[in-house]
Amino acid sequence: MTMVRKGYVQLVNSFYMNRKVRKLRHTCPSAIGAFTMMLTFCGDNLSDGHISEDDAFYVLDITDSEIDALCEVGMIEPDGNNGYYIHDYLAHNRSREQVQKKRESNAENYRKDKNEAKTSDSDNFQTAESRLNRDKHQNTRTPEELSKDNSTPPTPSKPDFGNLLDRIEAFYPTNRFDGKTSQSRMQLEVDWPKIVKAAGDSDPSMFLEAKARAYAEATDEQYVKTFSRFIGGELYARNWEKPKPEAPKPRPGQPLKSRSQQNLEANLAKTWQYMTPEERARYQQQGGFNAQQG
Repeated sequence: MTMVRKGYVQLVNSFYMNRKVRKLRHTCPSAIGAFTMMLTFCGDNLSDGHISEDDAFYVLDITDSEIDALCEVGMIEPDGNNGYYIHDYLAHNRSREQVQKKRESNAENYRKDKNEAKTSDSDNFQTAESRLNRDKHQNTRTPEELSKDNSTPPTPSKPDFGNLLDRIEAFYPTNRFDGKTSQSRMQLEVDWPKIVKAAGDSDPSMFLEAKARAYAEATDEQYVKTFSRFIGGELYARNWEKPKPEAPKPRPGQPLKSRSQQNLEANLAKTWQYMTPEERARYQQQGGFNAQQG
């Protein structure tokens, strides 16, 4: 099986309101899933929206009834040669030719940046590589969508965030680490100047890693905040120390005698006061208690 390329195909937000889709919901609901599989197959294979009958039946396991339902509503169209085209695919996604040209352009830019990096700061190489990876993973986005992409590559002054997050993930509580999500990654990049300032003369990456480790070790796992909240709440600016175990408190001394025993002895002592000398001697001979004579 070939490795799936990372990329995207367009599926508009109003897909669920489309008349054709709503009709399929009543006539053949499984055809909607079949359509999305065909859509992503075309994007992954850069087929310009075309899928052969063999691929539809034997790769995607789409049934005859699903094919018929999709053709009936016009979401796919027969190509006249035992294959199908997704309706208006190229109106929403880039063609194979556009993707290949973009990749060639990215590769050329990457080679130029790599050569320049040999005579400049090593972080410049990371910047070029990051830009290439970002662009080639967007292999099916339309030119209009790309023109709206205002994201910027990391600046040379920023570290290898991927490597930094991998190191932190290794010790951070698994169910609390969300640093690999796009939102957390963006927050880390936005807050990086604050982290640099908090680190002072220390290396910011090592500083953040050490602070995250100290926080995780000093906090009970059930109370550890998510990594994104650790960053957003600037918890890295605090000093974290693992609390020392409390010395066991001495248990309060137990009474030498129970209350009932104390009451019994008080009553016997009272009785002793009213006993004659002969009664006392006889009681002691019989194993009586040693009461204090008053």
